[in-house]
Amino acid sequence: MIYVGIDIAKTNHYASIVNYSTGEVIESPFLVTNNKQGFNLLYSKIKDFDRDKVLIGLESTAHYGNNLIFYFHEKQFKLGIINPIQTATLRKTRIRKVKNDKVDSMLICEALSLGYYNLLSDYDIELLEIKSLCRFRKELKDKAAEAKIQLASYVDQVFPELNFFFKNNLDIKTAHELLKNFINLLKIFLKLT
Repeated sequence: MIYVGIDIAKTNHYASIVNYSTGEVIESPFLVTNNKQGFNLLYSKIKDFDRDKVLIGLESTAHYGNNLIFYFHEKQFKLGIINPIQTATLRKTRIRKVKNDKVDSMLICEALSLGYYNLLSDYDIELLEIKSLCRFRKELKDKAAEAKIQLASYVDQVFPELNFFFKNNLDIKTAHELLKNFINLLKIFLKLT
């Protein structure tokens, strides 16, 4: 079996390719940028291997590895997600407890060989996509709520009666139109003075 261990980071990943059945390190740790060029580089190094004999592994790292997962899933490679605690435990068994991206990519290969991973299914990939959309929706809702609070704060300073008139709900069309007209009147007034 050929294991591809990838240490995930925000902009640059490190990957290693090891054939544990022969003990051969096919590729020592090398840089893989977190973009299509980097993914293509990694793909070029493993594309000729039988897909049934290749397992790509990476630690669970929030969203930083998602693009890589989607890329290699589309190319029909098997993908395994490793709990970072597993690689941390492997690191502790070493005499020199070195932590860097290059060493970690080899540890990930070792974790794969020991079976410390969960194989991603098509369903898991769909869940990752849905999770990303849900996070984006939540961020938009949070920003909208923050904008509403700021609007109420500014209106309280300039036009305090308005908030009471609309029963603390300035997020309706009538209130927005009134505020637009008020701002336009205010601009005209300031130009006249």
